[in-house]
Order: sequence, then structure tokens, then C-alpha cells
Amino acid sequence: MPQRDQLANLINERASELHGKLISLPVERLGLPDHCLYYFKTSHFNRLFFSIESSAHLLYRSITLQDKAVPDIAIMDYGAGVGTLYMLAKMIGCKTVIYNDFLEEWRFSAHRIAEALQVEIDEYILGDIEETLSVLDGKGLLCDIIASRNVVEHVYKLDDFYQSIYNHQPQALLYSSTTANIYNPGSHIKHVLWHRRWEKVYCRARLETIISTGLVRNEKEQQKLAVKTRGLALDDLLDSIKSFSGTRRLPDPSRYYTNTCQPSNGVWAEHMITFGEYRKNIQTENYTVSFLPGFWDTHYSKAWKNVFSRVMNILIRLMGKSGVFLAPFIYVIAEPKKK
Repeated sequence: MPQRDQLANLINERASELHGKLISLPVERLGLPDHCLYYFKTSHFNRLFFSIESSAHLLYRSITLQDKAVPDIAIMDYGAGVGTLYMLAKMIGCKTVIYNDFLEEWRFSAHRIAEALQVEIDEYILGDIEETLSVLDGKGLLCDIIASRNVVEHVYKLDDFYQSIYNHQPQALLYSSTTANIYNPGSHIKHVLWHRRWEKVYCRARLETIISTGLVRNEKEQQKLAVKTRGLALDDLLDSIKSFSGTRRLPDPSRYYTNTCQPSNGVWAEHMITFGEYRKNIQTENYTVSFLPGFWDTHYSKAWKNVFSRVMNILIRLMGKSGVFLAPFIYVIAEPKKK
């Protein structure tokens, strides 16, 4: 990080240490499930500097905003997968570090990696937000920071997500990063194409559900309903099927723009929404909501990419908050009004 204050120096030192440990880690020998190993190697190991750099920036920004000493910070890495943030948080000396993910294989893999690096995480919590908050309540754990990288764009109902956290952890600062940046033209086009590709898969899944209910028997109506229920997870999908069977009124998917989600579990395929929609979902009566631009990776293997990235990062800094139009990712920050 470019900052040279005490916190930045601490994070930079530990980030360099973590990078050195991971670069020499024989991850293939840890017994990780194949898909977790593949994801770690392609999404983190192959771009390890950027992965750790992103975690370092997120930690610096959130801790600075919370204005507490590092040894007093309790932080949860929500939807951590096999990333680097939770390990770096512990290595800088945060009082309590909580790892979370929805799937057991990711939790197992994350634990194996941390164990191999001799980084002792305080809590590993498995489950969605409601289950996680219940565990925190049961253990009497209060988070100062709930951080996430590339998670908020997958949450089905953001309003319920933020309201649940506020109900259980009203003091927690929520600091998230997401690559689903609707304001960057390149990112915007990329996500629209991504949505169209996944919608072909999800539409077929919805059609199978529609047929299985037996409530809509006409084949053309089944096809039309499958198209019009884009963006609906299972419970909402079933409600729409029942409604259509009685009224023949079709839902309007245009309110989701091009976004689509996996109908079985509601995981969005990179939910791309405006700042206004974020503010509405996060509920500004509970939180002060702000957005900041991220930065480009400057450690590619190809020199021309690094030159391009450095130029873009300079422009982003010069543009201030308007840098979101050039940034490859953005920060979504929800600071509680009541502490």
C-alpha cells in the first residue's frame, strides 16, 4: 500500500510475509477437494500478489474507518472461500478473526491452508447469514467489521441480508468489494454477456421446475413462464407458478435488468445494480452508505498490462469518487448510524 502510517506499515509487513509463505506452500499436498484446489490456484495463486494486495487494502480501509486499534478489532471475513483476507487479518494481530463460508468444502480447504501456514483463526462458522448470526449470538461475539470480497453480488435478497446483520450486529461496519461494477463500461458489458450465458442454464432449470409442479400444462405457456421468471429463486418461483396458474399473469423480469440467479438457491450470477439500488437495499435509516473505486492489478505477467493498469490507477486517483467509471471493482461501505 502507498500509505506510510503505522497501520499501513504493519499490514505491508505481514502481507509480504503471507505472500512468501503462500508462494512456497505445496498446496497440492493438502488434500483439498479438486474444485477448491482449482479455484485457489486460478483465482488466488496465479494472481497471488493482487489477492493479498486487495485484502490488505480492504483491511486498511475498514480498520481506519472504524478508528480502533488493531488488537481491539473483531473482524469476520464473510463468504471467505479460500481467499487471503482472514489469514492476513489474523497475522496483523486482530483480536478475533472469524471465518465464514456457506459450504463445508470451502471451510475445510481454508482451514487446511491456514493450518499449513500456522495461522490460527479464532472461529470457523459454516452457513448463510442467518445461521452465521445465530452462531455469533450464541457465542456472544460482536464484530467491529464484517468484510467480504466478491460476495455481495451473489446475495439474493440484499435488503434482508443487511437488515439481519443490523438486527444482530448493529455496531458492525460492513465493508465489501465487488467486481459487479455497473458504472465501468467494460465491466458492464462483460456482466451483461455473463448474465446471458448463465440465463440459458437457469432458464432450463426453471422450466423443469415449472413442468414438475403440474400446474401449467400448455407447452408454450411453460416456455413463456420460464423466460419471464428470470431472477427468481425457488420459493418466489413457486409462488409465481401458482399465481400464473390461477391468473395467467406473467411476472416482469425487467426490474432485474439483465441479472439472473440460480433458481435452486438464489445465488446471483454477479448481481449488477446501481448505487441507488444499493442504498435502498442497505436501508439508509440504519447505515451511512458510500462507494469508492477499487484499483487495477499491476502484477500481470505481461508488461503491457501492467503499464495499462498503472495508467488507469493514476486516472482513478485523479478522478476521486468518479473513478468508479474506470475501476475494475468498487467498495460498498455501510457504516452503522447507531453505535
